[in-house]
Amino acid sequence: MTVPLATICAHIRATLPDCTPASVAAHFALSRFHLSRRFHRETGLPLRDYIAALKIEHGIAALVAQKPVIDSQLDAGHESAATYSHTFRAATGIAPARYRDKIAAYSATLSAELACPQPRTFSYHGYAPQQHPQPRALTVRLRGGEARHVVFAGLFPAPIPRGVPVLGRALFHCREFRIDAVPDGTYYLLACEIPKSRNPLHYFRLDYCLRALHPAPVTFPLPAATTIDLALRPFAPSDPPITVNLPKLLYDFLRPVSYTHLTL
Repeated sequence: MTVPLATICAHIRATLPDCTPASVAAHFALSRFHLSRRFHRETGLPLRDYIAALKIEHGIAALVAQKPVIDSQLDAGHESAATYSHTFRAATGIAPARYRDKIAAYSATLSAELACPQPRTFSYHGYAPQQHPQPRALTVRLRGGEARHVVFAGLFPAPIPRGVPVLGRALFHCREFRIDAVPDGTYYLLACEIPKSRNPLHYFRLDYCLRALHPAPVTFPLPAATTIDLALRPFAPSDPPITVNLPKLLYDFLRPVSYTHLTL
């Protein structure tokens, strides 16, 4: 009898931070090779990368609670402080100590923007848009959720979002955006909705948020002008962890400092 994928993912989450691909396979009396192949086939995610990202996500709560970085490191199952700092920064876009120290500023910025009723879209580009025009545009329309919540959407080079997106959008009171400038390549389109909350953890641990994942990667240049409808739906255990510090991207955009790679 085939073990349901949801059961496997639930076990992984329940045994963090100690689980490994080998321990998960042993628990279900499966070949590690067979389990890894099946997981990748059904989710599009490498099992090892999925577990590694979950461990980073697991360590975020301690930082939001203003605990020492060592607590976060141990919660994430890392023995080496240097390795953890490097891995955490690669996953979130910021070192763990600075992540903890900036929680209040990032939370205040996002809360203030969520309180404003004006429709607007903020855009992050990790490149100069004028240097990468696309002959055919992609229009993305979000369905579901609530207009008073913010939706963060982005193009990522891998199915598990790490660091910062190649292109990102923060949408307040609007649910549609257009991509007509991006470097040629293949990307994964993901989105998540964040409501206003008094609990800062809800801005940084996104395993409860509505999300939308386009089932296939998108390759630019497009063969024709394309519209994609993304339906926001409840979190599923097999979804890739979103460890990117999304409030930080918004905070960096809104700071009274000039950034050539951040545009509205």
